[in-house]
Amino acid sequence: MPVKSSRPLSVSKPTHDDIIHLVGDVEDATVMAIEATRATYVEVEEAVKWATGDAEQLGKAGRPLSGPAEAVYNVLLTDPAFAPPGRER
Repeated sequence: MPVKSSRPLSVSKPTHDDIIHLVGDVEDATVMAIEATRATYVEVEEAVKWATGDAEQLGKAGRPLSGPAEAVYNVLLTDPAFAPPGRER
């Protein structure tokens, strides 16, 4: 049985499996690029919300993406699963 980290998600680096769980079926290169950003679990989760259009509430709260979350968002937009309509890769 895996041991759960006692560190909060806001400072924990997501595992490879965590990233796949959060972003879904993406290319391996995308997962590796997300890992390279050194974003926390929460930052990856936030970037996914922005990339999927679920960030309306975040944007209204005046919290633009920055730092690692913004880097993850930019990585996601390069993956075909997250490419905006009309911009297939």
